[in-house]
Amino acid sequence: MLTPELIPKKEPMIRVGLILPEDNIKSIQFSFSDFQCFEIVPEDRHLPSFKNTASLNVNIVEGKLVIPEIDFCDASLKIIPSTSTEYPFITVDGIPAGRGFHWEKKISASYWGILELTIFDGQMMAVNELPLEQYLKCVSTSEMSAKCPPEFLKAQTIVARSWLLANIEQKHRNLGVDICNDDCCQRYQGMAHCTDASIKSADVTSGQVIMFDEKICDARYSKSCGGITENFDNVWEGKSIPYLVSVVDNDAKGTAFCSPEIVLEGSLKNYIGNVDEKGQYFRWEFEATQGELIQSLKNKQNVTATEIVQLIPEIIGYSGRIIVLRIEYKDFQNNLQSIEIHSEYEIRDIISPSFLFSSAFTIQKNEKGNFILHGKGWGHGVGLCQIGALGMAISGKSSEEILDHYYSVSKLQRIYSS
Repeated sequence: MLTPELIPKKEPMIRVGLILPEDNIKSIQFSFSDFQCFEIVPEDRHLPSFKNTASLNVNIVEGKLVIPEIDFCDASLKIIPSTSTEYPFITVDGIPAGRGFHWEKKISASYWGILELTIFDGQMMAVNELPLEQYLKCVSTSEMSAKCPPEFLKAQTIVARSWLLANIEQKHRNLGVDICNDDCCQRYQGMAHCTDASIKSADVTSGQVIMFDEKICDARYSKSCGGITENFDNVWEGKSIPYLVSVVDNDAKGTAFCSPEIVLEGSLKNYIGNVDEKGQYFRWEFEATQGELIQSLKNKQNVTATEIVQLIPEIIGYSGRIIVLRIEYKDFQNNLQSIEIHSEYEIRDIISPSFLFSSAFTIQKNEKGNFILHGKGWGHGVGLCQIGALGMAISGKSSEEILDHYYSVSKLQRIYSS
């Protein structure tokens, strides 16, 4: 696993959680590009064992992993490529994508490297162990599409590499993995969406990161800033970070790079990730109903309300994202009460049952007592704006110019060679 604040001098191996205990998955199926290129190594044996078969099913039975096709029963196993001269892959069905978000679904994905299956607290875990640069070939085309311009793909790959190697959050370290495969870390949906162009974009940036003050930058990014990015300290706890400050995301004419004037709404579906909704990212509208808000307060804040009276922004960031939202409501005694929600993430979680696109919105109450939100952007808005960076690449900007725009005080540096 990666070591926090350690700058690697050579390409590291990483561990990516594909299936986590919270997914509560009891059975999966996987298949091979070529079964002769893989070996199954159980926990309690030194010699590999494998039988020729195109696909296998893994089930949890009485706390063990059971593969009926090969009469296997053990607490863990590794499926290891037996050749280093080719790139065989494993395809796994039922991989979670978009955990907890409105686009949540299950996908089939193919992976290079080692697949490790274990039992953790009675639940199945699947971990992909592979070299960092192989992983990165898949990230830019999981986050966005391989159809994006090469300069965007290069910038996205450098940012993804920097964020991972900075290793600040370590959200899943207790599970023995560096990161997960999903939006809470970085999207990693395997190698199926890679193209010659996207692989080349990763190869030419191999080992490159952005740095500040002799440390690798914690290079945050989101789908769409809506025209202005947000300060780090308005979204997460901690001090301000010089390279994660609000940036007006405009060209020389004052047009937002992430706007439909540069990235046409009709063409956007060709560039965004395959699990993203094909909706409006720059500007959107959402109706938050009385019933949904009352239920959400009860479920998520243990607050019992009979009516939501007002939604009042108390603190608003530079990008228009609401940082503190006060919700006024009536209780069962018809008394006026209020509660404050103190993060953009919690605001998005409470306002919409399927997680609101962003917390950058204005509020209008209609005659039904519901709240019409006029919003902008998708995501937290800190750091690189993916659709904005796409707009910059479409406008002819280089990957270096894109990085300098969103992380202005950082410096591009190659820390190891491939």
